Amino acid sequence: MLGELGIVPWVFASGTLGTVFVLLLLTGRRSTADDRISLLTDNRSPRDGMLPITDTVLSLQLKQRLEADKKKQQIRDKLLQAGFYGQHSAKWLLAARVVSMIIPLILGCLASSITSIPLANALIFSFIIGLLGMLAPTFILDARKKGRQIRIRRALPDAMDILNVCLEGGVSVQGSFSRVSQELVSAHPELALELAIVDRETRMGRSVAMSLRSFADRFDLEELRSLASVVAQTERYGASVASAIDVFAESMRMKRMIQAETRAQKAVIKVIFPTLLCIFPVLFIVIMGPAAIRIYETFVVNSLVK
Repeated sequence: MLGELGIVPWVFASGTLGTVFVLLLLTGRRSTADDRISLLTDNRSPRDGMLPITDTVLSLQLKQRLEADKKKQQIRDKLLQAGFYGQHSAKWLLAARVVSMIIPLILGCLASSITSIPLANALIFSFIIGLLGMLAPTFILDARKKGRQIRIRRALPDAMDILNVCLEGGVSVQGSFSRVSQELVSAHPELALELAIVDRETRMGRSVAMSLRSFADRFDLEELRSLASVVAQTERYGASVASAIDVFAESMRMKRMIQAETRAQKAVIKVIFPTLLCIFPVLFIVIMGPAAIRIYETFVVNSLVK
């Protein structure tokens, strides 16, 4: 009995030690992920330390390339909006800027060699003119874009009226655009050309809404984008295109009338400055001239006679 009781502490102690040993094994064991991370960390060569730097360089190169592509796309969009649809228009623009920069420098050197103008002064003056020449194509493109927008904005309500008549007569949307482009050749040739481009794109398989959206991008006009949205909604929901175009044409006519009234009200203010600068001085000369001559004769001539 005593011998059996003496075995109990040994059994308890061995069980406790075994439990502690198992817990230590379980807590000290590393996971597979930890083993792989340590393996990669230990076996990494000095060249592997350059990987983050290489990734940074590649990301910077990619960012620069994306920015360059974005600038090129902006130049293409500006050329399209100015009416230059040629494939090599961007190259011609770059050539024009380079020539505008070089020619004044050459002329400055020639002027300095022929005349007595110092070379430094001639180069400085030529450099300033060259910088202005480099900026000139941008202003020309902006002016052409603005002029095209004005002409299309004025011609668009007439085109919408003819388009509405064609749609109400039973002509399809594609056929209506083709008909409108033929009817507006003499009155609005620029709009007729653009509508012919829209008709050709739709014949090649593009939807009318997509062709009109490209038309709007070529002119950067909100009215054309609204027209593309109207056509896209009618195609999506199966609504009447004729009624939608009629409402759109009515809104365009109202907008054109409001713009005309606004310009008429601005014209009253704009006429004041030419009147003050050009008409009033002439009136003063006509009114005060004889009086000034009479005063001169009375005081100056009489004093000389006496």
